Amino acid sequence: MARASPSPDPNWAFVPRFRVVRVGEERKGLRLEEIFWAVLKDMAYKHDVSVGDIVRRCEERLEPRGNLSSALRVEAARHLQAELHSARQRTGLKAVTNQVLACPTPCFALSEDRRLIAHNPPFIAFVQSRLSRLPLSTTVQGVRLSLDVQFSELIEKLRIEGSGPATVGFVIGVDDQLIRGRLNAVLAPLVERDAIIGFVLPA
Repeated sequence: MARASPSPDPNWAFVPRFRVVRVGEERKGLRLEEIFWAVLKDMAYKHDVSVGDIVRRCEERLEPRGNLSSALRVEAARHLQAELHSARQRTGLKAVTNQVLACPTPCFALSEDRRLIAHNPPFIAFVQSRLSRLPLSTTVQGVRLSLDVQFSELIEKLRIEGSGPATVGFVIGVDDQLIRGRLNAVLAPLVERDAIIGFVLPA
């Protein structure tokens, strides 16, 4: 069973479609907006059932004289709400920080305003080991970091499906001292802003 793909038509979601669905031994004709058919197909794909199975479950819970089409719209909305809740649990600054901290090698997260939003202890140790005049008490507050490509171009490249990590150069600055190197960049799991996670490569 294939996952539903949205139509390139920007108004596709609002178009009502009449379709005949097999529900057990019966065939039922239903009219729903295209977006609800797409969500029902996605639900069926995710749970390895048919759209007819979803229709049957909704019908079994339906109150006498209830509207089956309305019940299916509610079922689709509940599915989307659950998907959104699950996505929010897997994204956000806490998720980014946990991924960075879990890395055993120098790693950090950089936002589009070139601000370090997460880093791990090996990253600070990396900076300290390469700058001779850097006190051991140095924190990330005094560290400036830039990439050798435009941030927007890097984000666009990383969003291409199947592109994998991108290897780019970076420069770290603390006062008048600089460190140059290369890193592997991936998209950070943030919804509200663009950011990358950078894995520093050995020199």
